[in-house]
Amino acid sequence: MELAAFIRSNEEVIVAEWEAFAQTNVPSAAHMDRSALRDHIIGLLRFIADDLETSETERERSEKAKGRGPKEGGAHDSAAETHASLRFTGGFDTIEMISEFRALRASVIKLWRAEWAKADAADILPDLLRFNEAIDQVMTESLGRFTQKLSRSGSRFVGTLVHDFRSPLAAVHDSAQALLATRNLDDEQVNLVSQIETSASLVNRLVSDLIDAVRALLHEDRPIAPARMDV
Repeated sequence: MELAAFIRSNEEVIVAEWEAFAQTNVPSAAHMDRSALRDHIIGLLRFIADDLETSETERERSEKAKGRGPKEGGAHDSAAETHASLRFTGGFDTIEMISEFRALRASVIKLWRAEWAKADAADILPDLLRFNEAIDQVMTESLGRFTQKLSRSGSRFVGTLVHDFRSPLAAVHDSAQALLATRNLDDEQVNLVSQIETSASLVNRLVSDLIDAVRALLHEDRPIAPARMDV
């Protein structure tokens, strides 16, 4: 039996084999119910089966090997990308994501191996190569979305953190200015308070630079402050 037909005929068996692996070897899957654990796996299997039955040129094969194959779902989110978004929300890490796809690859090959004795090796090898290409394709899509969400989450966290620094920094800076304005300080105190004011101003500039850097990472517009220049 050709691999595409085998996958279509054995979806539940393959998913059950994969599910058993995930529950045992992926820590973040331990708290997930059966429905959440299995999400989009059948969609991924069907994409792989469709891919196996689609003819491709050598150029298309080369592009797919580089992770630039046609995306399942076209302009919309593919099953692999949606799967990645849900796994990110579920607290998975990158290693666990990769483990899921390794398990899916191993589950299909393990179950299909029983069919090899009934087929010619010349028929098995092309299907095996195409299957590995398809797994790499969906894994690339999934990890691409996962790392994108991970990066954006980290950038937003840093942005929120440094943004929250501004209020206490402003309080320190304004307090230092208020103390200097009293003119009731001796020379040593004036020197110390001036250092506090200068340091607060410096840290505030660093915070502003960090916020701009985070905005750049998130592809958000940065504020522009026009200033006169002698050109």
